[in-house]
Amino acid sequence: MKIIKIPYQPRPQQKILHDALDKYRFAVCVMHRRGGKTIFSINHLIKLALTSKKKNFRGVFFSPTRVQAKLIAWDYLKEFSRKIPGMKYNETELRADFPTNGRITLFGSENVDASRGQYFDMVVCDEYAQMDSRMFPEIIRPAIADRLGKVCFIGTPAGMNSFYDLYEEAKGLGDWFTCIFKASETKLVPQEELDSAKKLMTEDQYAQEFECSWTANISGSVYGKIIQKMEDEKKISHFPYDPGYPVDVYFDLGISDQTCLLFTQQIGRALFVIDCYNNSNQSLDHYADYIKKTNYNIRNYVFPHDVEQRELSTGHSRKEYAFSMGMRPIKVCPKLPIEDGLHAGQILLAKSFIDRNNCKPFLDSMKWYHRKWMDKQKVFSKPVHDHSSHYADAWRVAAVAIQELDLNQNKRMEKLATGTNYNPLEVRI
Repeated sequence: MKIIKIPYQPRPQQKILHDALDKYRFAVCVMHRRGGKTIFSINHLIKLALTSKKKNFRGVFFSPTRVQAKLIAWDYLKEFSRKIPGMKYNETELRADFPTNGRITLFGSENVDASRGQYFDMVVCDEYAQMDSRMFPEIIRPAIADRLGKVCFIGTPAGMNSFYDLYEEAKGLGDWFTCIFKASETKLVPQEELDSAKKLMTEDQYAQEFECSWTANISGSVYGKIIQKMEDEKKISHFPYDPGYPVDVYFDLGISDQTCLLFTQQIGRALFVIDCYNNSNQSLDHYADYIKKTNYNIRNYVFPHDVEQRELSTGHSRKEYAFSMGMRPIKVCPKLPIEDGLHAGQILLAKSFIDRNNCKPFLDSMKWYHRKWMDKQKVFSKPVHDHSSHYADAWRVAAVAIQELDLNQNKRMEKLATGTNYNPLEVRI
């Protein structure tokens, strides 16, 4: 039997991905520039085209555009497969036909509907951050359904887009594999080259392209770098409600805008953000009912200073109405200058822990919350008021309240919920 050797020796990171795709059906890999994403992808497809037990194997490689697919991947496909006897190449269709009746085709994603109606056994989406968000749910997912095909999403961050959403969602799914490879960790790019790149790139550009930062391209981000550091230090993970400690709930009030709630537990010197909730066009009784349904043992209901404003129509304040709905004790956060509140928020965030599953809307808002660059004055403005500012304001309420108010944060609950496995001797850090 003649042995055909393909001129490809996987790097350690590529080996991890090859092994993962043998075990998992779906994978999301975030990798720095010049990490070998395309070479890995093409060689994995070639491997399956030769060894898959599926009849008429179909592997596809998607690039953001067809031109990119031809320039980047087509030469690699021919280079690594040309030693295989009986290979046929179609330059017009960017298609390689294997002697096993397997086939690999390169597509561009600029015309989403061009790929409809086909079946896929293995799909690689290269630089998914630059693709139409409909690609996976509308095109790829139905195409792999009948033959139980696999999908690998691979690329470098380009902001908080569909690739970011997919990566964050995949981290919470047991049948998905996720990984992130930074240039500082892989050592694939020589340190001298990285140092040279730093001199010519801005700090944010370098962080995005080589350190795989999702928030680096958000100019003027208030909390982005702190969130990234928390990710690196595993402070954003699974931190569920601990019935041995009370819960404080912090509000940012709105009517046509969103009203946001943050649920926290003070454990030792650390603050755990265990849950969040937001809605709009709802009265305070809606939020009172929601809080009751959580079954959290609420210690304080902390509102921003404007809760004490009286309504002209009734003569009563929202604080009085909240009290009548059973939200008590109520604490009112004092009004401080915005910059003082932001500073307090940054300090508090650095020593906090956040539950990833329950607090995704809060995390996304904190990553996006930013100042606008005023080119004429060459300064950053106050934070932009957009979808992210509501949760950010709720966090500012929490930071100022913890700094300025007596919330009895060292007082331990004496009565524990029945039926729990709480261990009073357990140390939680």
